[in-house]
Amino acid sequence: MNAHRWTTLLATCWSVVTAGLGLWWTLQPSAFLLGGGDADGPPLAFEFGAAWLPVIGGLGAAVALGLRHRPRSTPLRLPLLVLAAGLTGLCLAASGHMPLLALAYALAFAGPPALIAALLSRAFRLGIKGTSAMVGTPVAAGLLFAAVIVVIKGAHWAMFAVVGSLIWAALTVTSYRVGNGRCATCGRPGAAWTSPESAARWGRKVTIMAALMPLPYGLARLTWFTPWPIAFPDGAGWGIWITGVLLGFASEGGAILTRGLIRPWGEVWPRWVPALHGRSIPVAGPTFAALTVSVMLVLLSVFVAVSAAKGELDPLGVVAFVPLALWGPLLAGAAMAYYYRRRDACTRCPEEPVNRPDAQPLPIRA
Repeated sequence: MNAHRWTTLLATCWSVVTAGLGLWWTLQPSAFLLGGGDADGPPLAFEFGAAWLPVIGGLGAAVALGLRHRPRSTPLRLPLLVLAAGLTGLCLAASGHMPLLALAYALAFAGPPALIAALLSRAFRLGIKGTSAMVGTPVAAGLLFAAVIVVIKGAHWAMFAVVGSLIWAALTVTSYRVGNGRCATCGRPGAAWTSPESAARWGRKVTIMAALMPLPYGLARLTWFTPWPIAFPDGAGWGIWITGVLLGFASEGGAILTRGLIRPWGEVWPRWVPALHGRSIPVAGPTFAALTVSVMLVLLSVFVAVSAAKGELDPLGVVAFVPLALWGPLLAGAAMAYYYRRRDACTRCPEEPVNRPDAQPLPIRA
């Protein structure tokens, strides 16, 4: 099954599940499907009524089935693509800030222990299995911590909306590709800006801008180490201090990792990485990680835009959070440039990939 059929299948399943949950909520109003029915309300940016979910699910199923048969020249192609993109934006806007909050805390609390574990594995030469166990334990703990946050806050619908946005975004991309006679998996033959040479040029600029965006927020958090902390809550205890400092380290670490998308150590594991040093880094790993984080950061972009429109951002908030909100779209561009520059030949293309000039990855300059 090719990429386009997979995306249409996933979009159809998501739509059917959404419609089914809406019907269940209509028949059982006490189910509180949007967050447990607590006093704080659903953890979404705006509330959906029970009657809207079957409508959204039914519309989604119709759009997915309409895009299934590669509507290259039919008059319905453009409206269906617009609807698919609209469902992507609706799911993303509705999910609110809880998924980003869970991811941020997971990275903040799992990152330092994972780094220490990696250094210990390197010092004791534990090998691939030992390193995987040492580093994987804090990473798994961080993911478990994020899941606990989601459960406690009742953010299951927010996560469901994020998954929906990813599915609809993928369907929009693959439908656009097949509608223009391109490979659904890799998009070849693509526009000139997707060639390795072009992606290396514009990707470097976008990546440098993306790496600068989280620095103001991280530096503001790290001032909590000094006698002149910025935005430290009055009367806050050690728990708030530790959390804020860890979030600052996570932000600065994100800036460093973003820079790695145009550095040699973003393609080959560096010497200090235990067990894996000297091996090539799979293209899919950094690309998927960066795109996932960028989607989560777009949620922050929506939150910051709404806060700014309401006049709720003070000057410090503008300096710290506006660049952080811009990090999401810039990081997505950096990730795509990394992918276009390094991607291998596609096994799904109808043409012979070795005959295309963009079939081989372009090495970067040290």
